[in-house]
Amino acid sequence: MSDKKQISSRERQSWLKWLAAAVILAGFICSLWINLGIRAPIEAKDDTIGLIVDFDELKRLADGSYGIEFSDMLRKASLAGATGLAIRERILSDWEIAGDVTVISGSQLILQLGTKYTSEVDYMFDGIRVVPSKTYILTKDPLVFEQIFSLLDAKKRYPESFRMERYMVIAAQLHSSERATLGLGFPLAQLEEAAELGFEIIPRLRSWQPLTPESLAESFRWTAMIPNLVGIGFNDTTVPGGGTDPDIQDLLASKVKELGKPLVSFEFYDQIGMPGLMMRLDNNLLRAHAIAENEIRNYTNFQDAMDRYSLAVSERNIRYIFLRFYGLENPAASMVSNMELIADVREGLLATGLKLGSPKPLPDFHVSKILTFFLGTGVIAAGGWLLALALAPFFKEKWRLPYAILVAFGFVVWAGLLYIAPTMSRKLLALASAIVFSSLGVLLVILYGPKAPSTQSRSKHMIRAILQFIIVALFSFVGAMITSALLADPSFMLKMNSFIGVKVAHVIPLILVACILLLRDRDWFGVVSGIAKSTIKVWQLLIGLIILAGLVLYVIRTGSDNPDMVTGLELRVRQMLDNFLGVRPRTKEFLIGHPLMLILIYFGYRYTMLPVLIVGVIGQISIINTYTHIHTPLLISLQRSAHGLWMGIVIGVIAIIILEWLIGIIRKTIEKYAS
Repeated sequence: MSDKKQISSRERQSWLKWLAAAVILAGFICSLWINLGIRAPIEAKDDTIGLIVDFDELKRLADGSYGIEFSDMLRKASLAGATGLAIRERILSDWEIAGDVTVISGSQLILQLGTKYTSEVDYMFDGIRVVPSKTYILTKDPLVFEQIFSLLDAKKRYPESFRMERYMVIAAQLHSSERATLGLGFPLAQLEEAAELGFEIIPRLRSWQPLTPESLAESFRWTAMIPNLVGIGFNDTTVPGGGTDPDIQDLLASKVKELGKPLVSFEFYDQIGMPGLMMRLDNNLLRAHAIAENEIRNYTNFQDAMDRYSLAVSERNIRYIFLRFYGLENPAASMVSNMELIADVREGLLATGLKLGSPKPLPDFHVSKILTFFLGTGVIAAGGWLLALALAPFFKEKWRLPYAILVAFGFVVWAGLLYIAPTMSRKLLALASAIVFSSLGVLLVILYGPKAPSTQSRSKHMIRAILQFIIVALFSFVGAMITSALLADPSFMLKMNSFIGVKVAHVIPLILVACILLLRDRDWFGVVSGIAKSTIKVWQLLIGLIILAGLVLYVIRTGSDNPDMVTGLELRVRQMLDNFLGVRPRTKEFLIGHPLMLILIYFGYRYTMLPVLIVGVIGQISIINTYTHIHTPLLISLQRSAHGLWMGIVIGVIAIIILEWLIGIIRKTIEKYAS
């Protein structure tokens, strides 16, 4: 009777495992549908790039070069390959440098008037008295006058105007800081020249306070007059209005919608309020990449700069290259080289198969909640399986009931969270997927993978080990696809949203795998207590410190927070791999994690090899982490994983052959001295 109960128990246990596998498979199939059927085709169509230059930098080249007008410089830039201009909203000093206005304080104006007029009453024009503390803006251009006056009025600076001989004069009470930051429109006449030559114009509006419906409407009225307007960006650290007030964000979004143009954001220049604004605009956004002004001097080699531009376009959904000029302290000397720079970047982009033109935003798409629910059930089922492995030493075969209850409860909670907070719930499940799948495949193969017979040939043993390693990688790939599908959304693809818990996802699987394997050791308590009671030797302490330092370095280098941690040699090796393979595999996969995992599977796991296993798990973590960079096109990530896999196998096989050879020599040496 007891035998029948035992057989029945095993059958039910096996049935539940197959059910869990079926749920995971369903989630994986849904992930393939989302990634390959929805996301990949959208990314494949996205191959048009704009090459934009800065209006002020181009004008500085013209002003500093003898006999070159701005219109001439525009033609040179257009012929070289530039397709657009980015222009910051003008401040008073910009208007003054351009020669469109003269800006003078009231006290200075009084001094100048004093040479012509003799009494204080004469310092009045059209009934307006000249006040020493005010700022006076003088211009002969009616359009410039109208634009500056109307924007000062809309932005509550309470301007007054009068005529003084040939000049139209605007008087306003402006603090010195406002004179340096308050946006006052755009040079429409010069932008008209650029548009006639085919340049697309991207204005960058400045922020101001207080932002009112009237001031926003007036600002966008003038912005809409810009010829060949293709997008709108912002200049300051916040979007207009500060970016934190939902009502102002709604108002700003409505004005951008009326304009009918996409937002343009600049990579590595995070602006408060931009993500929320983008969500209100149905992710209607284009991303631009530039080498910052303080970085340009570091790029003495053109190819290094071109590699950076190419990487930004191919791997981060960048649609505009914002080309910054160098040598502007001597414009005449750098004019020709900067035009050559435009031409070289143009040729470099075309050589990669891209088209130069007017890029379009990613189409807005949304994955149905039903598909998303099935993705989550796959993660929860895998999590339950992992929990069963962890608790097996304590509950033995009784894990069936808590597994079934917890998984069913998890499905209900997931459905509720998906309804209440869809974005955050997807982020949490994506994190769970990254942790669970990078651990589960390793544990299943280590614990249940068939062991090679002692009589098996080395070649068959090697093939068996490679196949088992591929099974481990396939589990990670399933997790990678589900994680990627959970984040398949334009806001993630455009980096307005991102995967949460990067460092957690890199560390927790290492701890999980180590703890579960230690717990499953028959005498785990004795091993742990023995270690605790034993005397620590110096060499053991040193090894422990080295391992700890390695883990700290691993965590610090995780993510993109610390690019300074990457050495020059590593950067050169990365670039060499990019040039050779087209897409560079991750170093911690092909050089560290994958070879060590293959070595461990080949020689068999023992608890003394736990440090090797922990480092080997890094490769599986990295596979999934590749797909959390959702802004990188799926095809690029697939190529990166494939290269990492085959290179890791090759390096692992070579390492195994060398180790077998060394072990053979050591054995022969021992036998020789023993005899």
